[in-house]
Amino acid sequence: MEIYCKDSQNHLAEDLQLKKNEKKTFLVLIITSAMMVTEIITGYYTNSMALFADGWHMASHAGALGIAFLAYRLARHPMMSKRFSFGAGKLIPLGGYTSAIILTVVALLMVFESVQRLLAPMAINFNEAIFVASIGLIVNIVSALILNDRHAHHVHDHHEHHDDHSHEHHHDEEHQHEHPVHDLNLRSAFIHVIADAFVSVLAILALLFAQKFAYLWLDPAIGILGSIVIFSWAFQLCKQTGFELLDGHSKVIDTKKLRAIIEIGEIKIIDFHAWRVAPKAIACELVVSSNPPRGSQYYRDLLHQEFEIQHLVIEEVS
Repeated sequence: MEIYCKDSQNHLAEDLQLKKNEKKTFLVLIITSAMMVTEIITGYYTNSMALFADGWHMASHAGALGIAFLAYRLARHPMMSKRFSFGAGKLIPLGGYTSAIILTVVALLMVFESVQRLLAPMAINFNEAIFVASIGLIVNIVSALILNDRHAHHVHDHHEHHDDHSHEHHHDEEHQHEHPVHDLNLRSAFIHVIADAFVSVLAILALLFAQKFAYLWLDPAIGILGSIVIFSWAFQLCKQTGFELLDGHSKVIDTKKLRAIIEIGEIKIIDFHAWRVAPKAIACELVVSSNPPRGSQYYRDLLHQEFEIQHLVIEEVS
């Protein structure tokens, strides 16, 4: 049996993209927190419930962004890495999973508040509410532009979407050795600001129509619609982060392709496991049967020609 392993403590420390994502998250956290404090203080002293409520709503997103930033700091801390067998890479999807739960709570609170407004309509200060929603929209658009990483999201989605069809289609040469960034912590932060921006757009449209046609029910109705969409995003994020936290089989490794590479002649794969231990680190365990024996180095060379695996355990039996 042969064990091939890169230093697990360096997976996150050497990940330059992860460092950039941490800085982006911190910047957005500062912007969101500043807006939150401004709205709460201004709303309190001007008796504006629209400002006050939106400030506390933004506080929930600031909390989620704070969790995302904390996950980065803890995951890349040397002391944390030493305490876990494969390093602290799992803290990245854990941060994303926690943020997804917060997003779910926000969606449920939106439904509760909207239903109350439908049953007991309240007078709306339209001009003030539209102004607040517009400021919130601008802040969230700026935050989304900071957090967005089109290349990272595109590569991740490419692998995720084609996982079930990759056996019939060949990947381009440029993708054969490429690992997606797969940073679910950044994705959770991005979804939070996008969700807030989405709610702001819906709110502005609802308020404009309600003001013009006196449809007071439209505002809470749009609130319910927005909460349903946000809940759907949160559910998908929970599935993705939960899959990684529970060591789901890495979708970067094409099982059929791996078998085609290894199972030549009398060689058979008896046991195989591959899972993600950090955004750019894959662990793999492989047990093969071969007669005559080829040696672990033979299989390691084959695998490393096609896949980038940081932790590789190979056992050959006769």
